[in-house]
Amino acid sequence: MTVDDPLNLVLALAAASTVKYIGASLWRLKKLAKYEFVGNVTALDLYPAKSCGAISLQSANCTRGGLKHDGVTDRHWMIVRDDGVKVNIQQEPKMALITPSIHGNELCFDAPGMPTLKLEKNPKEDPSIFMDCKPRAKAMTAMYCGKEASEWISKYLGTKGLHIVVSTENMAKRDVSELAPRPWLNVPETTDKVTFSEVSMCNIASENSLKDLNSRLANPVSMGNFRPNIIINGSLAYDEDNWLEMRIGDSVYMRILEPNPRCLLVTVAPNGKRDPNIEPLKTLRKFRKTKPYGDSPLFGINTAIDKEGIITIGDPIYVLRKPVA
Repeated sequence: MTVDDPLNLVLALAAASTVKYIGASLWRLKKLAKYEFVGNVTALDLYPAKSCGAISLQSANCTRGGLKHDGVTDRHWMIVRDDGVKVNIQQEPKMALITPSIHGNELCFDAPGMPTLKLEKNPKEDPSIFMDCKPRAKAMTAMYCGKEASEWISKYLGTKGLHIVVSTENMAKRDVSELAPRPWLNVPETTDKVTFSEVSMCNIASENSLKDLNSRLANPVSMGNFRPNIIINGSLAYDEDNWLEMRIGDSVYMRILEPNPRCLLVTVAPNGKRDPNIEPLKTLRKFRKTKPYGDSPLFGINTAIDKEGIITIGDPIYVLRKPVA
């Protein structure tokens, strides 16, 4: 065959493409065969605003930006100071009592002693009210939610100069791959983007890991202290340390980026009270610290979404484990 023979060239290219496709398909099937059933989804919690309450769901759209339901995506709203620096429940435990709900085109927030705050769940982008904010050290652009929201959150928390900001769907997100080097299980890709969450598009925790932790505590805590999006049951305690990839149901695929290093935020319970004995962090530090993460003990896993889809309570969970050393 020569280049001068167009038909034979086309046939050769088609054959090569077919062989490549078959090879890729066989590789995927071989990889899928290594996935192991470990349990089921038992709860789904979407946190519209960082450090505030959750909306518990029966099913949710698991997107590359996080859990999404009825047009609202996880941790796309945030409370900030005048300088744009985030405010969280470590500083203001009462934030845990701010309860979100969705009504038509509105995202509503309720809090003890306060009228309902109603915000547009999909506000039109207005560059004139963009502001720099800092969910982490590096600043990103968010949009001011207005004077009424600022007055509402300032009054509730008893602190002047607080604001609520939102990152709309089309606004730039933070690139996880640009974070400082750390002991990733799977190195983040440039497509791994987060909004106001620390690292993870979707945080996952195990009921049996919590059960083991509570067996070591004088006063057991709830999963609400750890604020995961997906709660699973069936796997052994801390077995999630050994996972590399995950499939939920028939459609959602995730990479595990890292175990979740914990801080003082977990000492604030869903009732808005901070534990005076720094629990459960103090106990976690006794048996869940590893050298790369210093004094931050591990609980749960941070993930990145490779294939989006619907997750429903009861869905089976399959994982690909780390190679045995």
